[in-house]
Amino acid sequence: MRKFAAGIALTTAVTALTGTAASAAPAHATEHARHQRLHAWTLLNDRGTGPTPHERLTTMVDARTTDGHEARGHATVRHAFPDGGVVRVEISIDCLTTGADGAVTVTGPIESIHFTVPPGGTQPAPAPSTWHPETSLTFYPADVTGERRVGWSGANALDYSAPAKATKCGPTAPNTWVIKGGYTLHR
Repeated sequence: MRKFAAGIALTTAVTALTGTAASAAPAHATEHARHQRLHAWTLLNDRGTGPTPHERLTTMVDARTTDGHEARGHATVRHAFPDGGVVRVEISIDCLTTGADGAVTVTGPIESIHFTVPPGGTQPAPAPSTWHPETSLTFYPADVTGERRVGWSGANALDYSAPAKATKCGPTAPNTWVIKGGYTLHR
């Protein structure tokens, strides 16, 4: 249970370290005019370029623009911990943008958050029915060394009264490394 609670705290800390998504990300112009569709699945590591044994942080995204940068779709961020605990965040996509640097950002409010607590653990308090903070995922193209990064700005699952860390359509600075998977953007 300690690892699970520490993991929730770590996920929260990664979010907190990135600060406000729009201010933490590199400045770049966004593309709003074209119809776009994004499919993504990534296995991520928030500690470096190699896999973390017995821990999985994954994202799945299916989103499309409907009018300009307005978008519809769904994303799931799932963090499984070595002790068997899992945090799963379901997100309703409200924006899909592409930066001049090739980075693709999706944002949206949290629909729900689910905790699977390891045996002997204590279930965290449920989120209030009005708790739907904005979140952001930004997928960055590979750099010159081939390293791929993702920016994830979630919400504070330990303090539901904390303000959202992301803004609608705002990119998030890269704070995780892609271990497997990637994204496909259709225009």
